[in-house]
Formats: sequence, C-alpha cells, structure tokens
Amino acid sequence: MTKQVGTLVDHAELFRFISEVLQAVGTPLAGASEMANQMVASDLAGHESHGIRRLREYAYRARDGFVNPAAIPTLEQDSGSLVSVNGNTNYGHLVMPFATDLLIERARQHGIAAVTVKNCDPAGRFADFCDHAANEGIAVFMFMNVGGGAIDVAPPGGAEARIATNPIAAGVPREGAPNLVMDMATSAVAKGRLADAQERGTEIESDWLNQSGVLVPLGGVKGFALSVIAEALAGTLSSAGTVGPEVADARQGVLAIGIDIQKLRPLAEFKSDVAKFATHLKQTPLEPGAPEIRMPGESTAINTKIRKESGVTIHPVIWERLVELANNFSIKLPEPKSGSQQ
Repeated sequence: MTKQVGTLVDHAELFRFISEVLQAVGTPLAGASEMANQMVASDLAGHESHGIRRLREYAYRARDGFVNPAAIPTLEQDSGSLVSVNGNTNYGHLVMPFATDLLIERARQHGIAAVTVKNCDPAGRFADFCDHAANEGIAVFMFMNVGGGAIDVAPPGGAEARIATNPIAAGVPREGAPNLVMDMATSAVAKGRLADAQERGTEIESDWLNQSGVLVPLGGVKGFALSVIAEALAGTLSSAGTVGPEVADARQGVLAIGIDIQKLRPLAEFKSDVAKFATHLKQTPLEPGAPEIRMPGESTAINTKIRKESGVTIHPVIWERLVELANNFSIKLPEPKSGSQQ
C-alpha cells in the first residue's frame, strides 16, 4: 500500500475550516454548514476531487461576484409534478438540497415528479442528494450539465473538447445496508479526479485521454450517447444552456426525476427485494486476485467509516491552498492530528 503523504486532519476540523471560509465570503451560517458537510463527505468517501481541494475555487467565485451565497432559490414554473427552479447564482451545493426536498415532496404528492434546476454554480457530487431521496423512500435519477461551460471532453475521434463531463446519478432504497447510489461522469474520469491526479503527480491512466491529450467519453460511443442525453435533458429542458461556439460560464443544469416507491408497492418489500438481489450479486465467485464485489454506494460507506476514525490526509498542494485561504480571510488553519507530517 502506498503511504499517504500530507497532513492528517480530523473531519471535524475540516468542517470548521470550510464553514468559516464560506462565511467569510458571505455564506449564511446554515448554508456554510450544509456545504461544509457535503465537501467533508466527499473527502471522507475518498472522492477528494470534490472535497476541500475545491474550497479556494468556491470561495473566490463568491468573493469575485460570480456566486451569490445568500441567494434564495425561486420557482419559475410549477404545475405540481413538474417544477423548474432558478438558483439565482447561489452555490449548487445549496440549491440542490432545496431542489431535492422539493422533488421528494412532489413525488409523494403525485407518485412521480420532475424538477429542473438552472442558474447555480456546479454542485460537486450528487451522491448525497440521491442518498437523501432514497432514505425518504424515493427512487431518483438525475442528469447534469454545466450550461455550455466547462468544456473538457472530446466526442469519440474528436481532436478537441466540445462537451462537459455531464454526470448522471441515481439513488435506490435498499434494506439493511447502504442504499444503491450511483454518481458518475459520462467521461472516462471526472475532470476533478484528473486534475487531482495531476496535482498529486500520480500516473494518468492511458484510457483517460486521447492522443490529443483531451478527456474521452466513458466507454467510447456509449458514454458519449449518455453525455448527449444529459446535455439535452439537463441543459435544454432546464434552459440552463448547452454547448455551442460561444464561451459560457459554468452554470449547473439539472433534470431530477423522483418516483415514490410506496405508490407502486410496499416500500419494505421493495427494499427487501433489492437487498436480496444485491446479496446474490455480491456472492458471485471471484476470479483469482479479484477484489470483493461491492454494490454502488458501498465503497463510500466503507471509506467514510475508516476516515472518520483515522482522519483525512491533505496533500501538500492542497494544504498550500488552505494556508492561502487562512491568510486571506484570517481564519485558523485546520489543526493536524498528532503524528501527522506536513
């Protein structure tokens, strides 16, 4: 196992630091706490690409006026089971909990509902929103784009980037174990993960980039097809915007669809059946040297349990950013755990 190089910090210290930095750029306490929870959850889950490494970016976007962290989301259209939300340039991390709670409420009222979101900053990982809906008995599926911005992925065979990583995410209730939660880019790897690997100086997988050095779709034409569908549903249907010749700022577009399981069959029976087939899949005989089979969402739960006890390792490149933020906003750095090396 490769030794982790960096500063070991308890998750509570990360939460404190993130919350204080966000408050320093005008985020209300409740919003700063919500966003800090999501970012720390990413680091705990092992998805450092969307954790504290993004804090400087988020803070400076608010400082420089690209984000209004005190804005209240509003409804532009509301027909009951179909609702469109305007984030009014707030952080997506704060608009999406509002939109997810609205989706849960409307799915319970109508059996199935859809919510679109536009005009907010990218919301990081969507796993937490999907898990929250699943915990409420709502199966959810989400498509995302970034309003025609953040162009990082080339179409199959293309020599230049023309589309974003356009993630898709889902959450399904499950009995007695983590819910089935999927959150994945439609590119070979998330842009944040690629950037994180480059910052750490770790090896870039050969199938992440094409010969022009541009990110490629996941699975070639199949991932590209998923990305195009996400662009259409998240960008066009929400009116967040889509890719084109014009340069666009990265603003989140979302289509979220929720189904109230209870309206179709008893929730307990559904969750039990999901658990049964998941167990059957996990018990598949393994090929020599293969790791254990995990269902979507299980790795997150395992990593979170371990890191809550051991702490989160902050890479030296990221630690330098935290020092910069601490100096700029007069905030105390996260306290390293004993035995940590910097």
